[in-house]
Amino acid sequence: MHKSYCMLFIIVLMLALTACQTSPGGKIKSDYPDLSSREAEKAGYVVAGPAGYFNIDKMEAFYTDYKAGTASTLVIAHYTDEGDPVYAGLDYNGEFVTYSYDNSWDAFGGQDKGVKQTECGTVTKQVGPYGEQEGTLFTLSGCKEDIGYSDPDNKSYFLLFVPGK
Repeated sequence: MHKSYCMLFIIVLMLALTACQTSPGGKIKSDYPDLSSREAEKAGYVVAGPAGYFNIDKMEAFYTDYKAGTASTLVIAHYTDEGDPVYAGLDYNGEFVTYSYDNSWDAFGGQDKGVKQTECGTVTKQVGPYGEQEGTLFTLSGCKEDIGYSDPDNKSYFLLFVPGK
């Protein structure tokens, strides 16, 4: 009888562990830590979400570097209404942008949570209306793969919208 309980315990434990989106050691697979919007701001990330917009100057600097052909990196932390971070990493090497999308920490991110990555060729900045708001829209296009979360009509990725003042 004791062996039956031990075997049952092991099976239940294995099922519980495989049901979680974790790596060995019990940690979520992510390139970024689970930071609050204030912590992400202090870490130097561009932040967008219910708490507001922070470090927007870093997005502008990245775009300026991109236009000049100068290597640059940037992390954008988008926050859900529940306060969960969804990260977009941009690494421009002077030729193309390596784009990573990481929704590992999004509690409502669905079953396909994790880190996805592709290479893209174009960063675009548009100033003007976006829906019913005025502001600045940054997008990424010319990507090798569709890693999801893109605008299929325009074949582009939304990076950041900063409402006008």
